Amino acid sequence: MEVIVTRERPGQPAEASGSPGYFLEQERLLALQALDILDTEPEPEFDELVEQAARLCGTPVACLSFLDETRQWLKAQTGSWLPEIPRDQSLCARTLLANDLLLLDPESAPALFAATPLTYHDTPVAAYAGYPLRTGEGYAVGVLSVSDVARREFSPEQQQFLRLLAQQASQALELRLARRARLAAEASVQRKQAFLAAMSHEIRTPIHGIMGLSRLLQESFITPQQEENLAIITSTAENLLSVINDILDFSKVELGKMELERVPFDVEATVRDATRSVQHMAQKKGIGLQTIVKSPAGLPTIEGDPLRLRQILLNLLTNALKFTEEGQITVSVEVQHQDAALVHLEFCVDDTGIGISMDKAEEIFRAFDQATSSTARRYGGTGLGLAICRSLIELQGGRIWLEARPGQGSCFRFSLAYPTSAARPYAEAVLPPLAPGLLQGLRVLLAEDNPVNKLLATSLLHTWGVEVAIATDGQQALDLARRHPYDLILMDIQMPLLTGLEATASLRATPNPNQQTPIIALTANAMPAEVQTFSQHGFTDFLIKPYHEADLYRLLVRTAGRTEAAPDLPQPTYDFSQLGRLAHDEGFIRKMQQLFLDTVPGQLQELKRAVGHGQWTTAAQLIHSLKSTYGSMQMEEAIRCLKRLEQALQPPVTATPPLISLLELLGAITSRTVELFTQHLRAPAPEQMVATPGPRHEQHRRHTAGF
Repeated sequence: MEVIVTRERPGQPAEASGSPGYFLEQERLLALQALDILDTEPEPEFDELVEQAARLCGTPVACLSFLDETRQWLKAQTGSWLPEIPRDQSLCARTLLANDLLLLDPESAPALFAATPLTYHDTPVAAYAGYPLRTGEGYAVGVLSVSDVARREFSPEQQQFLRLLAQQASQALELRLARRARLAAEASVQRKQAFLAAMSHEIRTPIHGIMGLSRLLQESFITPQQEENLAIITSTAENLLSVINDILDFSKVELGKMELERVPFDVEATVRDATRSVQHMAQKKGIGLQTIVKSPAGLPTIEGDPLRLRQILLNLLTNALKFTEEGQITVSVEVQHQDAALVHLEFCVDDTGIGISMDKAEEIFRAFDQATSSTARRYGGTGLGLAICRSLIELQGGRIWLEARPGQGSCFRFSLAYPTSAARPYAEAVLPPLAPGLLQGLRVLLAEDNPVNKLLATSLLHTWGVEVAIATDGQQALDLARRHPYDLILMDIQMPLLTGLEATASLRATPNPNQQTPIIALTANAMPAEVQTFSQHGFTDFLIKPYHEADLYRLLVRTAGRTEAAPDLPQPTYDFSQLGRLAHDEGFIRKMQQLFLDTVPGQLQELKRAVGHGQWTTAAQLIHSLKSTYGSMQMEEAIRCLKRLEQALQPPVTATPPLISLLELLGAITSRTVELFTQHLRAPAPEQMVATPGPRHEQHRRHTAGF
């Protein structure tokens, strides 16, 4: 019988700790551990292999075994019923040291055959053939073997069968490792998503309270110092929120879940809009900001994702503003070349900041890296902005690079190719003005466990004339909804006792007064995987924290189907009594009303344009002029709006949404006043221009404006 003999013999002393053989055995054991195959349930794939080995080799016994430090574990077997064999009594232990098929009989290894417990119907085996099972790295972790109770020779064909079957088993082990690696990677992704979801919720929830309450305070009557402090609080919260958004965006890119739109859009308008968004930040630092379009014929309409292009430009612009103390930032775009299908554009954001050394040109595009260790300490940031830019650009088939001038500034360039389009450019839907009073009398159940967010939501709802019932956990929300009908339910997702998902599922599944009531999910989790499932859980819509009060208002109006203002709204008044004797002059009053119609609506439109373009000085001048006009008529509601606008324009101006809300309210008051004055002026003028006070003229001294 052919015997492949190895240098090591069973029963030899174990390798000394620290010897090469010892370290090799430790690596082999780690490879075996990675398979997670010891002491596991039978697997059909391996059972079929040993049955084929016994049949093809004509033996009564076949085993597929794995060997650890002390034993041979029989994973699959036929003709034998031993779960394990001590390693020092194992024929397979000898096979681990062979590079090829190992054939043994009692003459070649008498001590082993005398000690082995391997039998067939209590008859000791007398012939053995085994082939080592190896991992992809070459570690022998197991053996496929056949045994016979009679002495015999194994034919070359049988030896080849066993060799091929053992190689097949080794391939199965590699597939097992690949499956385990895939499952481990998927579990890691799930853990990462769960962590990001938890982080998003835990950080966004308090940010929502901070930003919301700060906005409420900014709209109240406060001192300039308080206004400045609130602006700092709001700015800090927005910076923290941008960090969270960067991390979530980077995670989506990493996981391959970043989706791109493809719509026709005006690239020049997108570039100018991105630049305009940071105009107030540049003005605050005294830095010049300009946009240059290097295309005499103009830029064509293209197809792509305008929101992602805007995000790239904003990241580069805020990065430039962070590192630029004086000078200028220039944003440019030009057509590199154009063919029948594509236009190749090159964008550039050039600044006069601290600059970056070219040996750091690659590092800065890696996640969480910054040019030097002192950069994060001095300027802050996570180091994700440029990494996200590169990921978004490469996702669209483009590239980004740095042209640096250390100490003189930096120039970030990126190129993108877009298909041209003959369609009209995509335009974001313009939100209609917030018509006041649309939620008057709405009955809402608010389920919110966070005290700050509960205070913020109830303050807003009460301001809008909403009747609010409050639940501080999911079970209480469920109990209230089962007893009382509501027009709408605002349901926080993360709550004690019952989550918002569980409470909503229960309401939808069982008969109750609110089984069909619209339910809006309030969540601080911005992960798309979760919010996309809300409709499946019975929610009508959702709102991600932190949200602006205008977003909540519009969502409530749309969900509740409120399209017309309630008729019983409070009616603010105007009063001409400050005009003295002229307050009783019908002709003069009519002139005042006509002057209001001729000037105020136009001034209000100019004010809206100034706020929209960040022209704060012009806006302040218009507010001052309007205060005089509204003040002469003692229109208290309008005056309060103007005072709050004036306070909101105190530098630094950090956000425009509060200004827009105030302007919408002021516009509604003005529109109603215009309607009333127009109606009055259409009536025939009295013959006598000067009159004595009386009931007929007293109406001009104090009259409702119809708002």
